[in-house]
Amino acid sequence: MELINKYEGAVFFVDILGITALTNSKMNLTDEDYEPWLAKYSIEYSDQFLAASILAEFRDILIRMNDDFKDVTISQLSDCAFVWSKNITDIILFASKFMVDAIRKGILCRAGLTYGEIIETNQEHKLGRFIVGKAVTDAAKLERMSKGARILIDEEFPHNLWEQDKDFAERTIPLFTPFTNPLDYNIYDEFKWYLCPDLTRDINNLSVLSNDEQILLTKKRLKIANQVRCSPKYRWNSKSLEGLVQMRATINFISENKLLNILHNFDWSDVVSKRDDETVSNINRKIDNYHDYRIIVEKEERPWAE
Repeated sequence: MELINKYEGAVFFVDILGITALTNSKMNLTDEDYEPWLAKYSIEYSDQFLAASILAEFRDILIRMNDDFKDVTISQLSDCAFVWSKNITDIILFASKFMVDAIRKGILCRAGLTYGEIIETNQEHKLGRFIVGKAVTDAAKLERMSKGARILIDEEFPHNLWEQDKDFAERTIPLFTPFTNPLDYNIYDEFKWYLCPDLTRDINNLSVLSNDEQILLTKKRLKIANQVRCSPKYRWNSKSLEGLVQMRATINFISENKLLNILHNFDWSDVVSKRDDETVSNINRKIDNYHDYRIIVEKEERPWAE
């Protein structure tokens, strides 16, 4: 007998961008596009094998993370996954780590994050677990409402976090701020996972960081944007108009200026033609060695930071 359980919890729904177009062979790809993903296998270069390789990496990330988050449940459905838990902080940490790991591995994803009613099966079996409920439906709806690797949240999500984990909520306030969508000028609520890559449970208060801490987080963020710009693993994404839109949106908001009150000269908005690991490494070194990060104080620019 299948047992059903109902409770309040957090749901993270994540979807790989571009897989549908790839599996439907809607892109004109070359060996150069397949090679970053398929060269390690003794198989033919094809859209279907490329999709399978990306899905295998997606699943591998989920499996590895499942070992690190014991109170979180994961269910993969082809090119998307539902992740849920009663513990809202665990889901926030999972969502942040997943998005960073996925981009570093060459996978562009978009997600929704909610808190509310969850109805689940509570028995483990070979067919896996499933969930329904308002939080599940809302997370899936939010995922479709933006462009690029964003995580949209519902308006009450920060309040739900505050009620369950006030200390963590107080230290992560800057991660939960709205943005204006340039496509329709509507305002959307967002979890800015990219603002603090490698987010941890004991993160320092992001509202009172030192200048050095602000700059370090900015460097990490810019390196994530650089991965999307220059990694050869994203070459196939750039071969469709929709893929280019998703990539440009991601590069644009992740490299945005003035986040965490830091000004920099890496304000990117597009992909580059030269895509290889050496280019990624060279630009990452420039990010590390750049000395002109500036600190904004009370909306006024301060002299160049030492």
